[in-house]
Amino acid sequence: MTKLKKELYDKKEEIRDINELANKEIDRKLHSPIEDFSERELESLLDEHHSLLAKSVNPLPEKMVIPSHRKIIGKPIVWIKRRLLNVVSAYVTPIMVKQTAFNQKCVELYQALILHQKKLRKKINHMEERVSECEAHLDIISKKLKELDTKLEQNE
Repeated sequence: MTKLKKELYDKKEEIRDINELANKEIDRKLHSPIEDFSERELESLLDEHHSLLAKSVNPLPEKMVIPSHRKIIGKPIVWIKRRLLNVVSAYVTPIMVKQTAFNQKCVELYQALILHQKKLRKKINHMEERVSECEAHLDIISKKLKELDTKLEQNE
């Protein structure tokens, strides 16, 4: 037990040394491979991505939502951004309308694929249930056939 505690303490000190070398926390969010996800995790991931896609269908920024994080010169920067958007919008708007239509079709296709996948999952589950029922019936039939076979052998 003492040996394990010593090893753990040494590892902890080693990690602290690495943090000091990097001058920041080295922990970060690690992504698991999608192949390892469960059915429920995959569904929640699909729903999450769908909601993100649906929010970003329209690529044009709203003129009133143009922000600036600068305190003193923020208002002039926002004013300049709005004027630039007004000037460029005549050229950009036709392209963005096409892009918005494309984005909308992509979101609809994604939603259709999600629904299609859920329907196929239901069908597969139903088929698995039927196969297991058939296997149970087959097992019962094979046992009865063996019983009949033994009865026939006894009668001969």
